[in-house]
Amino acid sequence: METHRLDQASRRLLLLAARGEWDEAQRGLGLQSAAGVVDWNAFCEVATRSFGACLAYRLLSGLGGGVPPDVLQRLGQVSRVLAMRSLRIEGAMLDFKSGCLAPLGARHAFFKGSALAHRYHVEPAARPSRDIDVLVDPSMAFAVVRHARASGYVPVKPVGPADRDLVRWMKQETVYGMRAPNGELIEIHESLDHGDGRLDVDAMLSRAETIEFRGRPLPVLRTADLFVYMCMHHTRHFWSHLHWYADLDAITRHPLFDLSEVREVAAAARLTPTVEACLQLNEFARAATWPDPLSADRSAGEALLVRSIECLEGGPDHEVRLRKTRLSADRAFAWQSTLSERVVLFLLRVRHQARKQFRRVVGALARRWRGGAHAPRDVRSNGTDRI
Repeated sequence: METHRLDQASRRLLLLAARGEWDEAQRGLGLQSAAGVVDWNAFCEVATRSFGACLAYRLLSGLGGGVPPDVLQRLGQVSRVLAMRSLRIEGAMLDFKSGCLAPLGARHAFFKGSALAHRYHVEPAARPSRDIDVLVDPSMAFAVVRHARASGYVPVKPVGPADRDLVRWMKQETVYGMRAPNGELIEIHESLDHGDGRLDVDAMLSRAETIEFRGRPLPVLRTADLFVYMCMHHTRHFWSHLHWYADLDAITRHPLFDLSEVREVAAAARLTPTVEACLQLNEFARAATWPDPLSADRSAGEALLVRSIECLEGGPDHEVRLRKTRLSADRAFAWQSTLSERVVLFLLRVRHQARKQFRRVVGALARRWRGGAHAPRDVRSNGTDRI
């Protein structure tokens, strides 16, 4: 995917426009930044692939001539397409709840995506979604996946017809992706981390709340739990998407946001440095002001911003490359862990790499053996049986 080098004005405007609304000071900053944008094509490309086009269109179209008409037209076209997609995603979410979760009585909570947009955003339609995320009781995960497959949902990877095939597939995955009958992606989670064990799923499900969504009740994560999870997840992915900034802004502005409660959850999960860095990142984006030049060594929030801008400019490929530098699947930066934790994580990473290499070697030997076992007898014996 193409890398787009953004000028300073574009960087500031993209992050400033990644929110539901502006106050007067932010609107003034928006006008000032728009006047300094050099490459509007790069701006539109990055906004589109990073899920910020709808948000940018809504705010920039109200600037009154500060943005070229063709840019607004381009962003508007993307927004209309994504709005239609969001409706399909909402339908798929409600169908999955009524068809796969309710019949089993499985405890669950929807998070991110449409559920988040409708609870916290000023204009939910401006916050795009690309899939449906649902957390289910781990004791019910297999039953939910099996019932979903029987109801026409298809695993994203080829899986055999037997239950044991389904079990094998679930052991290989951390998230169970299934295509709904309408083609949208459902991601079924029984954990919200990737092995670090930071977040207590049972406690989070027990604290889940219910909102009204399109006239139906919908279980969702409590605000403090969702916020701490978001900070961990988005930091793990280097804040590579613009709509995540919009979520950060929307939740911190919402009356349900209780910072002391958030800090309590973060402390229990040993995620305080991560949450505090994200709060600093939000202030950078909200004010469209940060140190110039940026440095990843000055503060945790600034380190997040450095990596975030790199990913916005470099696209998904760059974010994937950065994953190789993470301490673990859940922690991308050294400051997210204590020294003793970093030692343990390093040893676990070495063990994980050794296991991967072992499985790779065993798999290669097994394939060679199977190939030899199915070869003609005279080939396997190098012709000695004919002597």
